[in-house]
Amino acid sequence: MTKHRNDDAYTNSIEAPTYQSASYYFNNAEHVKAGLHDRSEPAGRYGRYSNPTWIAVENQLSELSGAESSLVFSSGMAAHVTAFLALLEAGDEVVLPSESYRQVRNVFHHILPKFGVKVHEFSIRDPETFIANVEALRGRIKLVHLEMPSSPHMYLIDVERVRAAVGPDVIITLDSSFSPPPNFYALKWGVDLVLFSATKYLSGHGDIVAGVASGREELIEKLRWYRDTTGPITDGNTAFLLRRSLYTLQLRMERVNAMGLEVARYLEAQPSVDRVYYNGLDSHPHRKLAQRYLNGFGGVITFELNMTEEQTAAVVDRLRVPFMASNFGAPHTLVEQSTFFTYFEYSEDELKSIGVPRGTVRLALGYSNDVGAVIKDLDQALAHVQQTTAS
Repeated sequence: MTKHRNDDAYTNSIEAPTYQSASYYFNNAEHVKAGLHDRSEPAGRYGRYSNPTWIAVENQLSELSGAESSLVFSSGMAAHVTAFLALLEAGDEVVLPSESYRQVRNVFHHILPKFGVKVHEFSIRDPETFIANVEALRGRIKLVHLEMPSSPHMYLIDVERVRAAVGPDVIITLDSSFSPPPNFYALKWGVDLVLFSATKYLSGHGDIVAGVASGREELIEKLRWYRDTTGPITDGNTAFLLRRSLYTLQLRMERVNAMGLEVARYLEAQPSVDRVYYNGLDSHPHRKLAQRYLNGFGGVITFELNMTEEQTAAVVDRLRVPFMASNFGAPHTLVEQSTFFTYFEYSEDELKSIGVPRGTVRLALGYSNDVGAVIKDLDQALAHVQQTTAS
């Protein structure tokens, strides 16, 4: 049987084709030398190492964040874990906020110590105390991992002061999933490597799972070796969907920024709401940091009801516009009662330690919903439970 050789039929397509191949062929030994040994001409080798669709979206992601280089991964957590494994060695000391995503905290507290990494955890609720704690470890730290904003309280960090506190040689990584460009450009403020769950705002359609790391070329190349070796890769079609989604990122962020501020202001005016955590409100404890670092505040709002857990569940159950689900950045509005979803395994003392009372609700606005309909839905649910409680 004659071996079939595929050539691209058109080279003038505006959109690059999506590559799904698990392997790539070479015509002869000369081609192997040029494409694999010398890398003097572009050529694939194997699907775990390279994919032209990855390269296209990675270039877009680098331009988006102002990075020297970027890598895509199978998930946000895959990007995180690969970064930490690539950049840390036994005996290194690291810092992370107490308010970091719980799975990232699991990596730091239950996985990295197995490899001899020493972990220091400090709360970012008081920015001055966090800076003081970091400064006290100057000369000992290899890496500081930040998350901005944090969930569910949308706490922020004075990133520029963290850089000044640790000096130029410490690696700073930052999870910017809640605030991607154009809302926040982490690399402009002294961050070396910015990480994203691309499942969220970057993809924006709720239909893929992916992760991203962007930053200095030197660091990205270290991550690349670990990605090539351990295999937390995405497929060509997922890379295509992410590439397609980036075209509308700014439009989607502009919409959810506007929606978020309107809904947050509505919630803050409700008598049954004790507190609203949204960076666009003057009441947020880190409002000054938000004004300095953020260009928009996104579509995630956390609020605390002055209700019992059962009454709070009744409010969430009556909502008809949102889906009861954990995610954000998708077209649809999503809602979760925090102590039922993310923190359902936490004890009362653990909930107090992270500042999440039983009446906590996280609302993630979807850009396809009408903001008036979301507010009307919230209004009917809050009113019904209030009337039921009063009677």
